[in-house]
Parts: sequence; C-alpha cells; structure tokens
Amino acid sequence: MKTGIVIQARRSSTRLKDKILMELPAGSGISMLGRVIMRAKKVCDNVILATSDNQDDDLTEQEALKYGADVFRGSLDDVLMRYIKACEKYGIERVVRITADCPCIDDEVIKECIKIHENSSADYVSNVEKRTFPHGLDTEVITLAALKRTDREEKDVKVREHVTWHARKNDSYIKIDFLEKSGHDYSDIRITVDTYEDYALMNIVYFMLGSDFNYKDIINLFEKNKWLKILNNQIYQKYVWKNEQEEIAEALKLLKLNGMNNAFKLLERNQ
Repeated sequence: MKTGIVIQARRSSTRLKDKILMELPAGSGISMLGRVIMRAKKVCDNVILATSDNQDDDLTEQEALKYGADVFRGSLDDVLMRYIKACEKYGIERVVRITADCPCIDDEVIKECIKIHENSSADYVSNVEKRTFPHGLDTEVITLAALKRTDREEKDVKVREHVTWHARKNDSYIKIDFLEKSGHDYSDIRITVDTYEDYALMNIVYFMLGSDFNYKDIINLFEKNKWLKILNNQIYQKYVWKNEQEEIAEALKLLKLNGMNNAFKLLERNQ
C-alpha cells in the first residue's frame, strides 16, 4: 500500500489571509508552507500539496513546487474530493493528512502513526481524537478506501470540508488513537497558526529553537518558559460540531464568557 503525505492549503484563510506564504521566522526567506513541506519530506518523498483551482492559489502552487512537492488542484470547498483525486492522481492508498498551518509537524510522530496503521487493520489512526499532543502536531492517517466510503456516505459540504470528520465520528470505521508516550497531556500548548498572535508565537519558537527541532523540544521550551502559553491562549480553537444544537450551546458559552449579555439573551430566546 503506497503511502503519501497530502498537505491541504489555500491562501483564502478567514482569520489570517496568506498565512501560508508568510516567512517563518520573519526574514528567513522560507515560507510557512515551505517549512511544512520540508518537515514532511523527512518522512517520505511522496509529498503532495492539495490546493484549490482558484486563481488566488497559483502562488500556492508555485510555492509548493519550489520546495519539491507535487501539486494537485481541485475544488475550494469540497476538500474531501480534493484529497480523493490527489490520491488517485499520484497512486496513494494510505494518506497522511497534514494542514499547512502547522509548521511544527514532527516526522517521528508521523512515522509512528504510519507504523501503527501499517501493523493494524484500522481505517484511521490519529493523535487528535484523545488529544495529548500540542495543538499543531495533528497527524491523521487514513486509507483512500475510507475516504471514498466517506464520499458515498457524507454529502454535507461543511463536513466534507474537514475530510476525516465523518470517519472520526462514525463507529463503523476502525480507529486507533496514538497518545503521547509519557502519559502527560500537553494539549494546552497551541502551535498552529490561525491568527497574528499565533504567528508571533511561532516566530518566537523558531527563533529560540532554530528550524531543526522535534515535539519534545517544543514541550521542553513551553515547560521552561510558561509565559509562552499566555501569548495565544485566548485564541479560540475551531471545532466541527455534530449538530446545530451543540454549536449554539458553545456560542452561548462564549457570549456569556465575553460579557455579551444582550446577544446571549437574544440567542437563548430564539434557539
């Protein structure tokens, strides 16, 4: 079964446009997308950028090619189909899903997830379901067959955008969790980039650790410099909700937490 890493990326981020093309660290001449590709290349040569066919992403394609990645371009909104067609084009049967806003991905974590998948009958292996790794070290391994099954079963565009969500929440798929081996929970560390605060923190990480670091170096850095967590701990981590009721319940919590009492009362009355 041929394994490949597929990195999803687009320029039209809603919270921080063009983040994937920003230099990391600033002034280095290497983009965040470049960092992700370089780290992925430590795992295997089959690294594919899956981006949109919008004209905006011509630059995304050029940037990926500069760092030696193959490129597939498809639907902006139907990311699931983008993954399926990318895998089909390059003959990938076992796909590692990575996002371009995670420039600290760890090759050893990815290799371990692949190994677990190879030695099991699982459809899906990840370190995100029972999260013990920092946010931003997300690694998912899934078969092309499971993605095609998802395509047949799931027609909701919002769910298809998140590629693996249907398989993760459906008990009929065989799933395995990969947990941080020390037994500690480091999920309060956030090293993904959605906002300027995240980008500022990521620059600090790269300036302090250089570019050749692993996830244990990150954990040690944050444990020794606990003030780092303060820089972006107020950023809300996006999540895919099971239904409208769960999303409204979370919205009510956020409104109340931020003192938006009038909006809270209005939404509470009309739900």
